[in-house]
Amino acid sequence: MFQIQPLTPERIARMAAGEVIDSLGAALRELLENALDAQATRIQVEIWPTRWQVRVGDNGHGIPASELEQVARRHTTSKLEGRSLGFRGEALHSLARLGSLAIQTRHADDAHGWLAAYDRQGELIHKQPAATALGTVVTVADLFADWPLRRRALPQTRPLLTLVQNAALAHPWVSWQVHQEGQLLLSLWPGKSLQDLLLQVLPQLDPTDLRYRRIQDGDSDWEVVLGLPDRLHRPHPDWIRVAVNGRFVQMPDWQRLIQSVFHHALPRHRHPLVVVHLRLPPEQVDWNRHPAKSELYLENLTARQEQLRQHLHSLLQLGSGQASRRSVHLIRASEAKVVYRVSPDLQSRFPPSDRPTSLLPPLKALAQLHRIYILAEHPQGLWLVEQHLAHERVRYEYIQQHWQLVAPATPVTLQGLSPQALERLEQLGLEPEPFGPNTHLIRRLPLALESEDPEEVQGSLLELSRCQDLQAAQVAVACRGALRNGIPLTLEQMQKLLEAWQRTANPHTCPHGRPVYLALAEKDLARYFRRRWGLCDRPISDSKLGSLWELDPLGDRFAAQVRRSSGSSASEPTDEASSAPL
Repeated sequence: MFQIQPLTPERIARMAAGEVIDSLGAALRELLENALDAQATRIQVEIWPTRWQVRVGDNGHGIPASELEQVARRHTTSKLEGRSLGFRGEALHSLARLGSLAIQTRHADDAHGWLAAYDRQGELIHKQPAATALGTVVTVADLFADWPLRRRALPQTRPLLTLVQNAALAHPWVSWQVHQEGQLLLSLWPGKSLQDLLLQVLPQLDPTDLRYRRIQDGDSDWEVVLGLPDRLHRPHPDWIRVAVNGRFVQMPDWQRLIQSVFHHALPRHRHPLVVVHLRLPPEQVDWNRHPAKSELYLENLTARQEQLRQHLHSLLQLGSGQASRRSVHLIRASEAKVVYRVSPDLQSRFPPSDRPTSLLPPLKALAQLHRIYILAEHPQGLWLVEQHLAHERVRYEYIQQHWQLVAPATPVTLQGLSPQALERLEQLGLEPEPFGPNTHLIRRLPLALESEDPEEVQGSLLELSRCQDLQAAQVAVACRGALRNGIPLTLEQMQKLLEAWQRTANPHTCPHGRPVYLALAEKDLARYFRRRWGLCDRPISDSKLGSLWELDPLGDRFAAQVRRSSGSSASEPTDEASSAPL
């Protein structure tokens, strides 16, 4: 017979240590948080995966010599209630239980530093004076020597670097260095904001592709960085990251919320780049949910989620008048063979919007290219706008705002609906009624479809019957009714389309996530043509220009007069190509 027996203190301590420290990364995490809680501004990390060893040095407050004896005992801490990173009082004790712990430190009140070593119970076994700067260096060696099952595979470098990167993003005022086996892997200098550190962690990013904002919202302080969805997206959701009070945490609900905000702004099977840091009063955060403090309880969770949604939408609505610095590769598209005709008045195709004036720069339609693209001028250069995608975005947002169901003047009949199609229409609230053999009657329509042609309405309803949910239905209807490529447009029609598109909430992408426009900055055009600012940019009157070209068709006198009007031939504009060797 098995008898119920109490666990020995030794077993209890080992179990607790194993919960807190389950990998070399967990050991590194605890040491990083201790350094940050010591108000360090410089942190150096050294890792030796093959030796299961990690060392973290900082320039923080240090540990007073009088406290070294109890620093690794269980349930002891110098962190007061309310400290942002929380505490359990088990980190150093657990590290001593699972490896060899040594601490070299110097406090401002001590005349010199100290080197201390600890046994498996966290008791001080050796202490001696040591020459060291203010701060602390903690070394954990031979981790899991008595736990061979946790040494089945060597630690991977990437998760360890991710820990340091996350800590740097949450504490941008700290400088960081990471060495592995004596080789420098990562070096980050201090910045003023989350965005400053993100550009160091991901140096391939173009700052013009990011949107950053810090918002004080009542008792909460938000820092949000996101990549413009038409320019930055990821194959995996690895850069949807959320931090609370200095620590990155797992918040699946918030990650799903972020995904939903970007759902119709990204290409299919792609994920956004979003980093959020929320700072709250300490009493609103409970870290005692998981030993690793990777999960938490948050006060007013629903209200915080709604705040996050609003901040993301606000940032997405910020227009960009600048082109990306990336190289632009234009893909030649074949021109549509069928020539479509369109009514001279397109105002009904571009429904009015209650949205205020767009933050995009003002655009002026210049021409239509291949009956696909609208060439538009703006103060900083040129834009190519894909007319179908732009109109699709206009229709999608109009349909979202006018989806309420109404009774049409004449019911719509549909034939050949499968049981699955009938079920989907019912889920959308359209309630098809039997009306003869293999025929159904629709007596309720979305308001956005009420003014369309009966044939177009039938096609849209059949499209809806193939959609799995409301969002997919709205996207399908928007795409079906949008201007097709191949339709010739007048300048007036193009201008109306541009103005309607600029009033949308997210003009950068179509509902499927494809980019709507290509921006060509004037400075990039000038660089391509190797043009420098000079006399070539000085204005000249139309009358003078006309007379010059009449008498001087080759332009020789024109150039000479421009030089004379400047007062000095020496200030003639230069060309990079002219100075190049022949």
